[in-house]
Amino acid sequence: METHQETNATLFAYLQKILYDPQNASLEIDALPSSQRDLAKGLKLLLQFVLENKDLCEDVSNGKISTARVPSRINPFVGPLKNVHHTLQHLIWLMDEVAAGDYQQRLQAMGEVSVSFNNMVNCLVDLSLHDRLTGLLNSEGFSDRAKELLSNAKPTEHYFMIIININDFRHYNAVYDSSRGDELLIKVAKYLRAYCHEGELCARLHVDNFACLAKGKDLEDITTRFILNNHGKWPYPPNHAMLFRHGIYAIKDVTIPVRQLIEYAAYTANNIKNNGSLSYAVFTPELAKQYKLENNVMNTFAKAIASCAFKTYYQPKVDPATGKIISCEALVRWLPPQGSLIMPSQFINLFETTGLITALDFYVVNQVCTMLRKRLDAHLPTPQIAVNFSRVHLHSRDFIANLLKTLNKHQIDPHYLQVEITETAFFEDIPTTLKVVKELHEAGITIAMDDFGSGYSSLNFLKNIPIDVIKIDKLFFDNFTEEERTRLLISDILSIAHHLNLKAVAEGVETREEVDFLVREKCDLIQGYYFYKPLTEEQLTAALQSQATESVIQ
Repeated sequence: METHQETNATLFAYLQKILYDPQNASLEIDALPSSQRDLAKGLKLLLQFVLENKDLCEDVSNGKISTARVPSRINPFVGPLKNVHHTLQHLIWLMDEVAAGDYQQRLQAMGEVSVSFNNMVNCLVDLSLHDRLTGLLNSEGFSDRAKELLSNAKPTEHYFMIIININDFRHYNAVYDSSRGDELLIKVAKYLRAYCHEGELCARLHVDNFACLAKGKDLEDITTRFILNNHGKWPYPPNHAMLFRHGIYAIKDVTIPVRQLIEYAAYTANNIKNNGSLSYAVFTPELAKQYKLENNVMNTFAKAIASCAFKTYYQPKVDPATGKIISCEALVRWLPPQGSLIMPSQFINLFETTGLITALDFYVVNQVCTMLRKRLDAHLPTPQIAVNFSRVHLHSRDFIANLLKTLNKHQIDPHYLQVEITETAFFEDIPTTLKVVKELHEAGITIAMDDFGSGYSSLNFLKNIPIDVIKIDKLFFDNFTEEERTRLLISDILSIAHHLNLKAVAEGVETREEVDFLVREKCDLIQGYYFYKPLTEEQLTAALQSQATESVIQ
């Protein structure tokens, strides 16, 4: 049996035919439920009007049917809806051209058409506010209804905005197919519709993003109903323990715009994206500070680049046997005109998500090249500088070309630059990584695998990826003195690196005990606070000058 939703969709498809392809529009009225037949008859009259008055329709003031035939790129319902309103107004005015009979008959026909078309417009407005696949409210419909609901909320009612995202939905569609993906979306919608009470709303906002505006006496009441991971058996590929992540915002001020409430809850959900153990999170004062900071970061990025508010620091890599600086890693810090230093942990992930990281990385490369050029022109000792590049660059066709262009602009020999790529990025897409590494080597640039041992290490892959340096992750030194197994593991990594003719750098070294151990194990270089904190360009110049002076004296 055809559902009400399917009937509405049938009528809307018929209207689209009328507006876009009237010659081929057809509809079986008898197959529709009786409650829809008056509306269908109104649509039939609209088709008759369009076919009999094509030229006139195209010239109708403020409501040309020709305009309606061009669907909106954002919402295909919008154009037809506006023009249906205009067409209705002119249909009533032109009804003498359509209806036969005496004046009373024409008047009666005009009244009937008016009622039918008013019903039609209401139906189409309703359709335009709902998602075609699931039948839930869409983004526009949810915002409109939520605004109305909150404006009429009683002081004793406690509302919560909930955003529900499907983890890695693209992967789900890749493992199964889009039809199975649609089935999952429909199942989620069915569940939300069943658990939404009167005076509550649920919607599908985007591809795999759902929203609920719900009332509850407390947070437990909300999580009991709406944390989908706790309800039913949800199909999902192996190695994914959590199918959904939920962001919850407790609404204390109903005058906050609905779009802002959605953004708060969505931000909360996204904040746990990389934490597989969390099913939901609540917007807290700490998250509010983080949200405000990130928004400020996004809004001021271009100005910060233009004003050189991003500062490049250099942390030396030291020969542990001699204590001499051999090379450095470039590290970026953000110093706003008014405010304290902003560390990378507060903006790097955000820039990777938004794509701004590519501009920042090349900004750092330019600053590094400028510094190298100054030292070379002054005939000063010039160490190799490593720059950590985001995984985003691995998928950019222009990455290596732009890198070489920057080096050429400053007349810097490629061997002065080392490209650092995190271990995680290496193993996300090995064929692409191998291609990039090969091209970098051909250009004369060395490559380091950063954060080695932090998550994806495989000795089999290590022997197949032609890198030059591995940087042992600083996490190995967190429990260095207590964990004998950690020391054994570091020793084995260094041994393997040397057998593969790779240089090894230990990061995060802070104690004499760690240094002595690394000297015994013949670690090539050490980077850490024991020798040097990250230095400004001026501080690095002074350190290198001091080192050169000591060498002369000796």
